[in-house]
Amino acid sequence: GETVKIPFEADNWGIYGLGSIYSSFGVQVTDLDGNNLYLPLEEGQTGIVRIIDDFLDLEAVKRGGREVELTLRENLYDDPLELNLEVGNVYETKSIPLRVAPGSKYRVDSVAYDWSQFFTYDYKAEWVYSLIVDNTLAADTVWVNIRPYEKAVRRVRFSIPGQVMPADYYTTILGNPLPEVAIPDVEGGKPVMRDTRATFSLGEQDLPAGLDKNFSARVPVLAGKKMEVGVYVSVENYSVPFTLHCSNPDNGRTRTFSGKLASDRPYDYFYTRTDLTHTDEE
Repeated sequence: GETVKIPFEADNWGIYGLGSIYSSFGVQVTDLDGNNLYLPLEEGQTGIVRIIDDFLDLEAVKRGGREVELTLRENLYDDPLELNLEVGNVYETKSIPLRVAPGSKYRVDSVAYDWSQFFTYDYKAEWVYSLIVDNTLAADTVWVNIRPYEKAVRRVRFSIPGQVMPADYYTTILGNPLPEVAIPDVEGGKPVMRDTRATFSLGEQDLPAGLDKNFSARVPVLAGKKMEVGVYVSVENYSVPFTLHCSNPDNGRTRTFSGKLASDRPYDYFYTRTDLTHTDEE
């Protein structure tokens, strides 16, 4: 937000470029009133040369021939950037090295959900595992223990429509690790806000399902039977649009990210028994 002024001993110069030999930045050039211009700014020509992208906002302003003003409005990169301001005329050019310090990341102020578009259903089932029990030679029923919740997790996904950004896009803006935000649970088919939180990440993440991983149930296999026991969990699913509101404590700028949150949470189990007694003979 502060401006640094670089003095010149003469006024026969213009701005030829602003950028880095290591990275490609888009440059916006205007006059002092905001009308579009093009590089170079010639001798005697005033104007503004500005790098502005998702992570960097730096401008060089030439109001006259005796100085150039540099203002860093935002730098979200993790490390200082090495840039160059190219100045000169038809006879000679000079490169002024600039070291641009990183600033603060954006922080999450709030997350808003559009409850009018909240959708949930609980008639989804997922296969956990199967086992085959051969009790054909026994005279009594055998009982098999199953543990349906042993690997149960709640899967949460934030998604944002449009162009798929690289993995470091959101960490550059919001920091690493990415922030956690409050997400809803479901009670009686309705969304409720408790203390559940998830990382704002576009990759699928696993949260505790709130089930006893050591829980076991007994399944009977009758004497003389060979059976396949299939173990399943019932899954509660929901989706809801969200808007993440963020701000930068250094410059007061705000950003929003909008998309959809989806959640799959196991909440019950069931099993199936398939009779395989005569399959070997067939």
